[in-house]
Amino acid sequence: MLFAVSLVLLLAVRVAPPPPDDRAARAGGTAWRDLVEGLRSIRGRHVLTVLVVVIAVGERGFAGPFDIGLTLVAAGRGWGTAGLGWIVSGFGAGAGAASLLLTVRGRLPRAGLAQACCPGLGAAAVAGFVFVPVLPGAVAVAVVGGLVAGLSGALCGALLQTLTDPAYLGRVGSVAALFSLGVAPMSFPLTGAAIGAWGPAPVFVASTAVAAAGAVVGLAAPALRRAELARRPG
Repeated sequence: MLFAVSLVLLLAVRVAPPPPDDRAARAGGTAWRDLVEGLRSIRGRHVLTVLVVVIAVGERGFAGPFDIGLTLVAAGRGWGTAGLGWIVSGFGAGAGAASLLLTVRGRLPRAGLAQACCPGLGAAAVAGFVFVPVLPGAVAVAVVGGLVAGLSGALCGALLQTLTDPAYLGRVGSVAALFSLGVAPMSFPLTGAAIGAWGPAPVFVASTAVAAAGAVVGLAAPALRRAELARRPG
């Protein structure tokens, strides 16, 4: 049902053609050349480089513990699949609330600063899963994590579109997705093996440190802290 609704909404979207760009035209149509052009475009703007690093590092600290570690924690504490379902539902409710908030609020001031803080807040939520012994507490932590993830996802997409040359939006977006969602599954076996060897607490704490490092990178970059979203014309 949701896929059908999404299809209707996508059909209603109208995208203006990007402005002509000689470099983009010369790049050719191969995936490798598009990737190289995307990397060059990111490297050419310091704020884009920092933003992609923040996205990649923050995702490294969040993906493994949430997608793999949380399942192992729920099983170890006897919450079962029902408990895990409540936690995932809490996360989804938080993400949905963030989307609704941004829809009602509209343009968010100091978006770059907010995005830079998101990995740190996400790190705190990741750590909370392993130190909260009861299911209701874990669900509450998941709601907070969903709020942060929903806000971060929306701001990432909006900032990338604002800061990127329109002719390179597809290439830059693909590079950002590669370093975040594309690389994330590589951490799953490592997370599972580490939890099996040392237990969940050290792994979650280490992942929290990784995610927090993403926040440090973002907050240390004045260009990202000062980045703003595009204003609506008129």
